[in-house]
Amino acid sequence: MKRTILALGAIALALALAGGAWAGKTYLITSSSQVKPGSLTGKNVQNHSLGLNDLSSKAKDELKGERGRRGPQGATGPTGPTGPQGPQGEKGATGPQGPKGDKGDPGTPAPTLLRLSGDFSGTNASVATTLDGVQFGPYADGGRAGGSVRYDGADGLTLGDISELAYKIMHSTSDDNAISAPYLRIFLNNDNDDVIFDPTQCATTVPDEDTFQTFEVTTGSVRYDDDACGGSGQQSWAAVKAAHANEVISGIYVTTGFAGGADLSAILRSLSVNGQTFTFGSR
Repeated sequence: MKRTILALGAIALALALAGGAWAGKTYLITSSSQVKPGSLTGKNVQNHSLGLNDLSSKAKDELKGERGRRGPQGATGPTGPTGPQGPQGEKGATGPQGPKGDKGDPGTPAPTLLRLSGDFSGTNASVATTLDGVQFGPYADGGRAGGSVRYDGADGLTLGDISELAYKIMHSTSDDNAISAPYLRIFLNNDNDDVIFDPTQCATTVPDEDTFQTFEVTTGSVRYDDDACGGSGQQSWAAVKAAHANEVISGIYVTTGFAGGADLSAILRSLSVNGQTFTFGSR
């Protein structure tokens, strides 16, 4: 503050020496209280006022106070409103439809898993449906044990009504027994008589093991009331059908066992009767 007072005094002294209305007068400023508020104006000395423009740069700096501390930052203002959405672009033109592709080949029909129910049944617990087909056995002694799949869908028909009869089956033994192949029988007259289709033809033919084979009964040879191969012997299907055409069917059986073979087992894949095929398993 002392420096400020001396500066003001120096200014006053200079103006006094300059002459004019204040000529011959001397002012000594010893305190800032001697400077009247508002006396520093833009007027010149002829109008009896001291103007800021009459001060030197150093004198002006002396008049400035110390710079105050920076105030705290003000609060953030509110977010401005969202601007308007721009216009939507025009939709492009739809291209021409391509030509229709060729029709694909038909898919493979889903396999049917036919269980032993309805017209079908197993004669004992050794016969059961699996994903491969109807499983028989295994039977340690295929001469003493076995089982059958029974079909009653043809019951009431006569033997003469049968125009097609076939079954697809695979069997296996540990001793390759010649009489181990599964066989089919048509029971007649309330199970008092039967026609048997024996693939081994009384052990004169040995069907392959471990491979599926389809046996068509109506194109092969059969026996009438001669399961043990000691009676009428092999005859053509046509001859037996003609001789017993009016006899009524009481059941059709596909049997594995009760003939021969060690560790005998079999899988029945399908049975066809008069053009209707029943498929077991899902393969």
